[in-house]
Amino acid sequence: MKDFLDVVRSRKSVRSFAPTPVPRELIEKILKVAVESPTNCNQQLWNFIVIDDPATTERLVKEAAGNTLFRRTPALIAVTYDGWNYKEAIQGASLAVGHILLAATYYGVSASPVNSYGADSKVKKVLGIPEHEVICCFITLGYPDERAAQAPIVPRKGVEEVMHWNRFETKLSAPYTYDPNDWSLGQLRLHQRHYCRKTFLGKEMDLAGASERALVAEVLKGKSGPFLDLMTYDGSYLHSFPEGEVDTLDLTEETSEYTRHAATLASRPIRTAHVYQEDTEILPGNPHTITLIYKVERLSDAALHKLCRQAYKTLPEGGELVIIARRRPSLFSAFYSLLRLAFGDDVRKTGIYAFFGPYRPVRTGRLLRYAKEAGFNDRERSGYLAFPGFFEQLYQMIVQYGRSEGSSYLHRDRKTDVISKSIDTLLKAQGLVRCGVLGSVAVIVCQK
Repeated sequence: MKDFLDVVRSRKSVRSFAPTPVPRELIEKILKVAVESPTNCNQQLWNFIVIDDPATTERLVKEAAGNTLFRRTPALIAVTYDGWNYKEAIQGASLAVGHILLAATYYGVSASPVNSYGADSKVKKVLGIPEHEVICCFITLGYPDERAAQAPIVPRKGVEEVMHWNRFETKLSAPYTYDPNDWSLGQLRLHQRHYCRKTFLGKEMDLAGASERALVAEVLKGKSGPFLDLMTYDGSYLHSFPEGEVDTLDLTEETSEYTRHAATLASRPIRTAHVYQEDTEILPGNPHTITLIYKVERLSDAALHKLCRQAYKTLPEGGELVIIARRRPSLFSAFYSLLRLAFGDDVRKTGIYAFFGPYRPVRTGRLLRYAKEAGFNDRERSGYLAFPGFFEQLYQMIVQYGRSEGSSYLHRDRKTDVISKSIDTLLKAQGLVRCGVLGSVAVIVCQK
């Protein structure tokens, strides 16, 4: 018999499954454990809708804007509870969800909770759920494929980080503001350590349009290695580097591991994934070109100033520091300002926090000043994409947010309509031609 603590510590969320179906008898065994969970005043008002019919799954994705992961999942369980009292409903359903996750692990099945299941009203229509029921979440059930089976257990916070005796104590936590200057490197590390594992190792987390990614490849095309990419995080742009050795530098060991997996998936080997040490003057890797690709938006002025000095001391004569960043003022920064105006200064209220943590378009003049103060006398600035390439992603996020009734920004099929076609036409027409101060993306090249 499996030890209870072994079950608890071995459970992990899986998002890639083997095609093997989960037997209905086994699902019944798992749900027999779920109905042993405590409920409010012993009311036992949960319900569990098991979905193993591909046609129903497809309806959830298409009609309810459900998570596209559902298509790859052998079975789903929608967990609901009588909603006469919302607080009790969430409590009772959540207790059952915990039992399901542990029971599935005990029986050798992977189970993961999903809250981006789509629009409640449309999910209820597809599954015939009465209006008075509250949907707590969906649970994916399946056997992990080889990649998922080999994936490590995600890092957990130590109990001392979250335990308080008798009254709440102040501990290290994120400030949840947009401005990177409000964040220490320790707080940024805290965010990255956990959010880099919100899906699976190697998945691209960065939000960028196709033209923004194409610009990276175009800028790097003529550069010489060895390369050192700073704050790589998810490895989104590793495949854009030309021939030459590549080292990466991240804030934490967890994100460095993420980078290593991303490099494998992108078929772009890296030499070493390093962890940043702010108390050193020389960066690792003996690079000829150092890059910061859409990352300065997430770093404080003090951190950027220091990185410029470290880059200068690290590079050989003729070496280059290449910075690619979304800039202000621009159409992109206008959207950013409207977003903050609409949602306030808590970055968690937008999709930004889940992907970047703090975020702020940069003033290129400030970056150029930091580079000059570091010692770079040869500095060149260019502007690209007057119509922001990110707007391609933004429109799809807005559509998904509306269709899912606020359930999610991502996990969607791409919407093709008059607006998306117009955006594609605009982006194609402008290409990667330089547009100076009108550009939403700045490319800064500093040569030593």
